[in-house]
Amino acid sequence: MTKRNLPQPFGIDKIRFSDCFTAPSLRHFAVLITGWVLTVGTHTVSQVILATGAHESEHFANIYKFFGKAKWDPDKIAFEIFKVIVDSLLPDCSITEMPLRPANR
Repeated sequence: MTKRNLPQPFGIDKIRFSDCFTAPSLRHFAVLITGWVLTVGTHTVSQVILATGAHESEHFANIYKFFGKAKWDPDKIAFEIFKVIVDSLLPDCSITEMPLRPANR
């Protein structure tokens, strides 16, 4: 089977996400984001993995472990995505720190 020529994962590793993940988790995050964009039809995790061809080089279970065992903070990821959006839409605006979490959380 020939390898498909996939685009680089949108520079995800070069954008602000390197501080949010360990190296293996960042790679899995990049695979999942790239696959989400490339998937046509139903967006299941399995379809996303198949769309990138990651199943050819790595077992599905390793990528699924990303959700349950990898060390990452969804709030921090969301904040980094928010900053990318703000920088794109409001280039003169600067957001430097994440708001504090509510104490009852």
